[in-house]
Amino acid sequence: MTVHYELPTSADFSALAGPHHPAITIYASTSPVVTERERAEVAVKSAFDEAIEQVKASGASNRELTELRIERDAIIGDQALWAGLARSLAIFVAPGFSEVFVLPNRLDDAMHVGSHFTLGQLLRAPSQDQEAYAVAISANEWTLWHATPTDRASQLPIDPTLPKNAVEAANREAGEAGTRRVGGHGDRGASEEDRRPATLDIYAKRVADAVRQELQVRDPDERVPLFVFAAEPTLSQFMERAHDHRRIVAVQGAPDRLGPSEIDEVLRGQLSSLNIDEAETALHGLAEGSAGRVERDLAAIGRLAADGAVETLWFDFTTSVNGTLDHESGAIEFATGNGEGEALNDGTLAGDVLPQLALLVMAKGGKVVTVRSGDLDGTVWSGPAMAELRYALA
Repeated sequence: MTVHYELPTSADFSALAGPHHPAITIYASTSPVVTERERAEVAVKSAFDEAIEQVKASGASNRELTELRIERDAIIGDQALWAGLARSLAIFVAPGFSEVFVLPNRLDDAMHVGSHFTLGQLLRAPSQDQEAYAVAISANEWTLWHATPTDRASQLPIDPTLPKNAVEAANREAGEAGTRRVGGHGDRGASEEDRRPATLDIYAKRVADAVRQELQVRDPDERVPLFVFAAEPTLSQFMERAHDHRRIVAVQGAPDRLGPSEIDEVLRGQLSSLNIDEAETALHGLAEGSAGRVERDLAAIGRLAADGAVETLWFDFTTSVNGTLDHESGAIEFATGNGEGEALNDGTLAGDVLPQLALLVMAKGGKVVTVRSGDLDGTVWSGPAMAELRYALA
């Protein structure tokens, strides 16, 4: 058994692709919180038991069943695995074969038995943004966080010369750490209530400047989004000053009681929403301004992918279309029942061609985006897959 704490690579997908009869695929939502570990263990064991019963009913040999049970017991009994959970597990087991991926993004609970592993959900991890920065701001303090594709959100160190809260920010001149402001004539007679809006405004500006400078060092290409946790009016005041090319998302609410687990939970959910919004925006743009560069027919997409002509492939990871894909020509043969069966008409075992298409697109330098059809506008999406081509078809 191999346990992966990194995102799956091309080599990992190559090892998982192809026939592994009988193959068991299990996706399970988990949590890094220790008190929720038992629920995940029970769910995975239950999925294994159901899967092995299906394999047995399909006529598997006693040797195959024994080997599957050995792999199951090794996974269930691995205390190090269960002590280091993230938000999901992806488990792939066949006789003499087992691979487990501990993933940061939330996957749907699912179990599948067949001749091939079901890889659609696994492709979500490397095909969508799984990294984010966050700043949590209250009048009492502000903190900066970083969540990576493999680790939950952790707090980043902040320059100790920067103001730690609203009071310090209001009492310092910009760029002069430790220098207290001296009240002028305009301060006389002003109540604390009158001064508070101006104080928060100064504070928001100081924090926005500090965060911008810090992230320019860590992420100069402005690739990673920033999520801002704050209550009003601080949230709006910060957003007004966040003028750069980075994607910045407001998360309204008091952040004082949020710890690492809570910050990470919100970030992963926000990243999921951001990924959906960006996929839908891209599809709208494709439908409106890329005539001749859109292909929806799977057989045509296969041929174009083999030629390296697919720029981006969107596919619904909740849908399966079984068949075989020739990676040289891109030719697809669909399973019986218009792709619903487990084999071709001649008995050749079939797997889901959508992940196979995705891997072919990636191998040719294209981009893959996994989606749920239910999340997208039906006026621009017609699943199970759509491809943006590098050039318009003649």
